[in-house]
Amino acid sequence: MARKANYEEKISAIEEKIEKKKEEIKSLKEQLAALQSKKAQNDYQELLDYMKNNNLSAGDVLSKIR
Repeated sequence: MARKANYEEKISAIEEKIEKKKEEIKSLKEQLAALQSKKAQNDYQELLDYMKNNNLSAGDVLSKIR
């Protein structure tokens, strides 16, 4: 019986580690999403500044891209 209990303890310890890692992954995904959002906002602001500095409208930019 001692061996069985030992396996159960090991299984339980591994399950706890898995749960911890899941929480870490969730936190990392939230951080990633926040950084991606900030980058998108920064990129958008950079584009707006460029358009303003070069007297370009959204239509002007789109016509050059297409």
